Amino acid sequence: PDGEIDAQVAQIRAQFQTDQQFQQALAMRKTTLAAVRDDARLEIGVDKLVESEIGTKIGVKPEAITDFYQKNPDRFQKGARVKASHILISIPESADAATKLVAKTKAEAVLKDLKAGKDFAAAAKESSQDPGSAPNGGDLGFFEPGQMVPPFEQAAFALKPGEMSGLVESPFGFHIIKVAEKQASRVIPIEEALPQIEQYLTGQNRQTLTEAFVNTLKAKAKIDILM
Repeated sequence: PDGEIDAQVAQIRAQFQTDQQFQQALAMRKTTLAAVRDDARLEIGVDKLVESEIGTKIGVKPEAITDFYQKNPDRFQKGARVKASHILISIPESADAATKLVAKTKAEAVLKDLKAGKDFAAAAKESSQDPGSAPNGGDLGFFEPGQMVPPFEQAAFALKPGEMSGLVESPFGFHIIKVAEKQASRVIPIEEALPQIEQYLTGQNRQTLTEAFVNTLKAKAKIDILM
């Protein structure tokens, strides 16, 4: 239907800020809007043909999900993780000793205010030089071992929920870390993993059945090779 083609062409056009940029891209590829519409019609037609052939066959049976879960235990191991916030007073890579001392002094002043009762999130918004977390009160969310630089990671995992670190130096600068929550390693139960397993197996079924369908069409097709 024209409506589906229009929608797909609109998605392509949306990748460009202006219609002029879109037209320039068409010119660079030596194609036209009409050709793009033809390609979209063909692509949608192929998708519908394949879906009509395999759509009712790609469903995953409950026993297949259970079998996959039991045969792939490593996929469902979740490591220990911690939820923490931090305040960063950054140090440039080429910083000399004097610059580092200035940064450390500033970090110590922030730490002093925190120990005196200043709200951590407010201090992070005010003083942290980490642009990714400062607007959120320093919140880094959950992270697992291996996701942070070693000095930061070691300090964070050594803290208990609610505890705050002293100054922690890393290649990025001086951190003050506060842990909100810790979760031990665990095995993800099948009930929790079910949607992901079903999605994965459905994708596998779709790929296998699509390839088989295409091979069947190739076997039936009459192909002339003109040299």
